[in-house]
Amino acid sequence: MEGEVVPIRRPDGDDPDEVLTGEVVPSDALAVVRHPLDTAPPVPMRTRQEILAEALLLVPNLAKLLYRLLRDQRVPRKRRLAMTVVGAYVASPIDLVPDFIPVLGSVDDLVVLAFAIDYLLRASPPEIVAEHWDGSQDGLELVRGIAAWGVELLPGRFRRLAERG
Repeated sequence: MEGEVVPIRRPDGDDPDEVLTGEVVPSDALAVVRHPLDTAPPVPMRTRQEILAEALLLVPNLAKLLYRLLRDQRVPRKRRLAMTVVGAYVASPIDLVPDFIPVLGSVDDLVVLAFAIDYLLRASPPEIVAEHWDGSQDGLELVRGIAAWGVELLPGRFRRLAERG
């Protein structure tokens, strides 16, 4: 019968009665489909050290990106000024939460920095950011994700300010 539904079976023969799916095929066609998971080699798990090393490789590209965006006149002045003020705050010894308080002393600087990076990147046209970014597209997406996550840690009033832009 022309155009009948033929069950597709696993080619490896694990369970010959297991039907994965069906499709309409000419009656003289032989339906053998390999599922991508059947043929893909396993992906080895990465260690913490490998993930940390990858993240650290982003730092030079991020520093260059921020420097270039701060000098680019196509980026809104208000955003460039905010990033400059935050950079000065992070570099200064004066903090909202003193550094001698475990965990919170360092986290406040990171959250404020993440807020400023997110604030600057969202106002910068994507083509300008791409022009100034030296790393991979995945690396840039990781930076954007981390910056957005930092904004999520802010109290509600500051988060709304960041979202309003």
